[in-house]
Amino acid sequence: MTVTTADNRYSNFVIFLLLSFPVLINSVKIFGNLILLILFLVGFYIAITQRKNPFLIPELKLFSWITISYFAVILVTLIYADGWSAQFHHLGRKLHFLLAPLIALAIYKSNISIVKLLFSLKLGLLLIGIITIIQFFLDYARPSGMINANVFGDLAVSMLFLSMVRIFQESHKERTLTLIAVIFGLIAIILSASRGSWLSFLILLPFFLYLSYFKFSKRLKAKNFLIIFTALIVVFGTILAKTSVIIQFSQGVEEVQKWKDGDSSATSNGMRMEMWKSGLLASTKAPWFGHGYRNANKVATEYATLYHDRISAFTHLHNEYITNLVSSGILGLIALFVLLLAPLVVFSKNLKFDDRYYFALMGVILCIGYITFGFTHIAFGEEHMNAFYVFFLSLLLPKMGRAVSV
Repeated sequence: MTVTTADNRYSNFVIFLLLSFPVLINSVKIFGNLILLILFLVGFYIAITQRKNPFLIPELKLFSWITISYFAVILVTLIYADGWSAQFHHLGRKLHFLLAPLIALAIYKSNISIVKLLFSLKLGLLLIGIITIIQFFLDYARPSGMINANVFGDLAVSMLFLSMVRIFQESHKERTLTLIAVIFGLIAIILSASRGSWLSFLILLPFFLYLSYFKFSKRLKAKNFLIIFTALIVVFGTILAKTSVIIQFSQGVEEVQKWKDGDSSATSNGMRMEMWKSGLLASTKAPWFGHGYRNANKVATEYATLYHDRISAFTHLHNEYITNLVSSGILGLIALFVLLLAPLVVFSKNLKFDDRYYFALMGVILCIGYITFGFTHIAFGEEHMNAFYVFFLSLLLPKMGRAVSV
């Protein structure tokens, strides 16, 4: 009886942490890392006292190997490029992947309700929507809570789509809360003024509609379809009505054209183009192991014809794939693709199972979202982004059961 009580307390404690994470990850600066640290310590305790190895547990094998391999590749290529005098403290932002197997060990048997998990995501969207509205009226240039606006926007996009995975099967009350949360999430994304986040939103939307709607299309009533269709019209109407979003995309096209014409004026998109071009040139000089973690901008500056000082001031090249290629070479790029695509394949295979469909759909959305974030931002270079991916991947991937082969 004592063991059962202890197990229940442990389970409730872990579920409390799991449900708290989505509520505050995008609004409280250190919360995500603190939750993952606690889960790591719990997982470490379990590994020692119960002699459990996440690399040998079938449900955790894939997750453990892809996360630890990603971290190992970054470490090895850093040592290869800079030797033992390398600045290893920069790897602190990647520690999430080193600790990931034990984080998964702490939570993989938690019986978390999909309804409660989605409810926590909706609360998180309501919270960030309120925060950005308040900051907007306080004349913040880019309302985004306490974190970088681009990171904030990307996480808001992930939270928004993850929160909607049951929208076609929810009760009237649940769907009403979902739509309210989505509206607040859209407000947060709009006010953060992140063009990259909107690009990800527009890419994720057709994937979401295809995967979630068509599975239930035969069961949907015309009334429900009309409600959801109207909601989508409102979504696009909101985007089009937000003048600053349209202006920003128009400015982006103009800035790229100016860069092509050799204009030396420092613009956001012009610098991106120059960073990407110079980064690709730099990657050819160290194709397999790269130039070392956090060295991408320093090396790319040597091949840039414009914006030298501005490029060297950044810590990445505003593109996950080019940054990895320059920093860790082809080896690092492969590790990145495995980290993103191996789970995506597993989640996609499990969409056919009704008992794990919603978790699988969340996994597909998570992976596709992070793939798109890497187009214009750095998907795994910021602690909140790393924490969010590791958290949800450690929660969702083991729920695919033993069907985790790729």
